[in-house]
Amino acid sequence: MDIICKNIHFQLSNMNVPQIINKYHTGKLEGDTLFLDPCESIYLYMKGKIVPETKMNMVDLINSVFNEDLYIYYVYSVLKSKGFIVKRDGYRFFYRRPGEQYNIPVILIKEGEITDFSWLYENLPAIFITVDEEKSITYFRADFIDPEGNADSNISVRKLGKLDNIYYTTNARPEWFGQEFMGVKILNQFEANYVLGEPGTEEDQLYSDLIKRHFIVKSGFKYGQNFRIYSDSMENHAEFLVSLMKREEWYKISRAIRLSTSVRKKTLVAGFIDGELKYIDIERLRDI
Repeated sequence: MDIICKNIHFQLSNMNVPQIINKYHTGKLEGDTLFLDPCESIYLYMKGKIVPETKMNMVDLINSVFNEDLYIYYVYSVLKSKGFIVKRDGYRFFYRRPGEQYNIPVILIKEGEITDFSWLYENLPAIFITVDEEKSITYFRADFIDPEGNADSNISVRKLGKLDNIYYTTNARPEWFGQEFMGVKILNQFEANYVLGEPGTEEDQLYSDLIKRHFIVKSGFKYGQNFRIYSDSMENHAEFLVSLMKREEWYKISRAIRLSTSVRKKTLVAGFIDGELKYIDIERLRDI
């Protein structure tokens, strides 16, 4: 029986091939040859189950079989340590417990990696795993969401006035629309643009879409996001914080999720796919 990974041949050490396949769930058997993924070969070597036929140290072995980011191996080893059966496709890991179906994939994403909304959306649903320089692991679960509220979003403004750059009205419905100030209602720029029918920016389009979805939409500035939204009434806490995403460093998304969690709100990330607004629900997980 030949055991190969990237043209490196291995010998068994205190184990036979059926045990490698059935106990460690590694390798792909083709005829008389067992082919190992680079992560599998390093894992079995570290376990003392295989050794290279040609004597080499650990560094030489890694350089011979692994030409990818070593964090990939680290994620693989973490999943294996939890007792999962693990198969991988590049930076994507599919995992399951014996006798179960494979779960949604785990995808490695570095803390400083720049990603865009379309890439995230194309890879859903998924669990994103980030490993920092201290080998600390953070998990995020992301999935599609089609949010819908129950608030009164039938907005009417009798007359809109303007003083310098401030828009105001003496009559606006519903009650949550605008901000009372000295006997009038002050409108922020998103509210004014909505009334004027001038959704010029993508943020304006996001605001309008959330209104159409029957949410109460207010500024998310104090939380570092575009909007906070309420499903039915402002008497309750806002359920979601919403941000428009284009291209962003992953650590900034992580920061937004952590802040949302700290104030007991969920994070919605919005973006455009083929000109249409889509939404992603992202939450931090303690473990998988």
